[in-house]
Amino acid sequence: MGSKNRSTDYKITLFAGLFQGLRTAYGTYCPETGKHRQVKQMVKKTTLYRHLKGIEPFGFYPLVGNATRIGVVDFDNHDPEHPLGFIIRAHHFGLASYLEKSKSKGYHAWIFFSKAGVPAKKVRLVIQYILDEIDCSETEIFPKQNRIVNKNSYGNFINAPLFGKFVPQGRTVFIRPDATLKPYPDQWDVLESIQRIHENQLDTIIDINQLERERVKEKINSSNNRFSRFGLPICIQRILVEGVSFEQRVACFRIAVHLKRIGLPYDVAVAALYQWSKRNRPIDGKRLITFHEIEEQTKWAFKNSYNGYGCQEPVIRSFCDSICPVRNQRF
Repeated sequence: MGSKNRSTDYKITLFAGLFQGLRTAYGTYCPETGKHRQVKQMVKKTTLYRHLKGIEPFGFYPLVGNATRIGVVDFDNHDPEHPLGFIIRAHHFGLASYLEKSKSKGYHAWIFFSKAGVPAKKVRLVIQYILDEIDCSETEIFPKQNRIVNKNSYGNFINAPLFGKFVPQGRTVFIRPDATLKPYPDQWDVLESIQRIHENQLDTIIDINQLERERVKEKINSSNNRFSRFGLPICIQRILVEGVSFEQRVACFRIAVHLKRIGLPYDVAVAALYQWSKRNRPIDGKRLITFHEIEEQTKWAFKNSYNGYGCQEPVIRSFCDSICPVRNQRF
């Protein structure tokens, strides 16, 4: 990963300064099966050492309250056209972006922010704008939320690069954003040269391109149709796309209520919820919701006349968005 004589302590300190979020929990996965799990322990030097040596992968939760030190775009396919397009467009806005070859397929584009962190809302707003410009609007962004709203939620973790087992295979390494897509010969040179973006740079992009005004306009344009895509509230759309890490059964029931409301038959709703369940990443060692449990929750949702949106439920509240018309009426 590098030819210079750098000590292990130096490397770990450099790595920790870049790939850091919550300190009280982290994520990992089985390199053989890809199965993810959460570890409710402090992030220590040994945690990062084991990652860099290829013993156990390390993933970090980038959201701390409403602040983040990183923004990552997850391009989940082998075609480099869009990742390269994102890098070029980000540089157009003065945002240094770094391309990583992911562990299985696709690429991650990383942007690093000041050590104090910047509001995740601004990071997501700017990154989404760039993705819209390159026709990749549906691409996954980390952090996935603007803020953490309750103590039972951690957000979603992102796998850190440079997992020692995959580095020799040219995976989880930073690569040149050009036609060659070759890994940099010294990965630590890359980490040492990382440029951090400050909040005022995001503010400039947001102001010049009137991004906040566009969000308000979007809200006004959708007011006649109360909700966007398929008539589902924004929180339910996000839960379906991202999955949940806690209160799976509550989320399942609330989704089923909305699927019934927009006219889906019971069996179609069950099938949709079963596919949704595969996106969940339960914490505290809990298992995924079962097909039988999905049937039961959907049955209750379809059997009775439920009209509530579930805004009071912690799992629903954790996906709330400020442009939601229901939220704005309630609060």
